[in-house]
Amino acid sequence: LAVSGAAVSGLALTPLIPLSLEAFGWRGSLLLLASFSLHSIATSALLRPPPASPASPVSPGVPGVPAARFGLLAHGAFLRYAVSFALLDVGYYVPFLHAA
Repeated sequence: LAVSGAAVSGLALTPLIPLSLEAFGWRGSLLLLASFSLHSIATSALLRPPPASPASPVSPGVPGVPAARFGLLAHGAFLRYAVSFALLDVGYYVPFLHAA
């Protein structure tokens, strides 16, 4: 269910992109797509992790923040994985814009 979001948005946005290109031009269309992305970032910032159990280790520098939250940032494999998906998301809309 969580992975179906890209397919559903691809089906929904594909017919809207040519319409927005005609109505707003390519700059306005990119601004519209950027606003969709910004909206998804803002709504995902409202998501909160479940409360931590009292036995979870706490990071020494930040009081009350579990150390497990920052543990993945120390692994190079995770960083490569995250950067590759960020680059994939950057290029996701390029075929849609050129299809019109």
